[in-house]
Amino acid sequence: MKRILVCEDEDLIRKGICKIVESLCQDVQVQECDNGMEGYKAIAMWNPHVVITDIRMPVMDGLAMIEKAQADGARCSYVIISAYRDFEYARTAIRCGVREYLLKPLNRFEVAACLERLLDIKPEVRTANGSGKTEVADDGGSIGKAIQYIENNFYRSISLEEVSQAVHMNTAYFSTLFKKQTGKKYIDYVTDLRMEKARKLILNTDLKIGAIAEMVGYGSTKHFTRIYKEKFGTTPNADR
Repeated sequence: MKRILVCEDEDLIRKGICKIVESLCQDVQVQECDNGMEGYKAIAMWNPHVVITDIRMPVMDGLAMIEKAQADGARCSYVIISAYRDFEYARTAIRCGVREYLLKPLNRFEVAACLERLLDIKPEVRTANGSGKTEVADDGGSIGKAIQYIENNFYRSISLEEVSQAVHMNTAYFSTLFKKQTGKKYIDYVTDLRMEKARKLILNTDLKIGAIAEMVGYGSTKHFTRIYKEKFGTTPNADR
């Protein structure tokens, strides 16, 4: 049974999230907290699979709660929800290993998609044509672990060699297996992931394009804009 912890100080929002989770997921336990300190204690005692937390909360904020729990060795998937469209919050969240960043007001379908990604037993990746999803074949779990590693580190420069070493595989073999199971070359997979993360921020936040470029791993806004246009056929500014 999957365990989901919801940390949110606004009662109506917290209850609403819990109802969404319970209506979308079978065989799931949901626990709720109204401040970061209580959330931290619940993580330590309950060991949830997923933690959905607001950033701004009394006693201890969501990011501090995550950092403290991670320092204790907690292994959870974290989802940040916030009405604060602030670059520093988003950047800190990514560095803390947050898997998803949702903005208020919450969209039921976005919450559903988020939970589908996080609660699947096997990792999912996009097919070669991007039209759907397929489960990753299990090769000792190495490719699934590699995908998770990429998700957690896409905002910085990560080479094929680094990822293959992280999952204890020969680089050449890893490259071949990764393409076979995901339908994409490693560099194309990382680029597509970065572009999708960037487009979500462009469409849903007021962050500057340069800040978004930095958040998804590009030191040059000009280079980011060129890749973005190649991917989507339009510029970041034109999508706003």
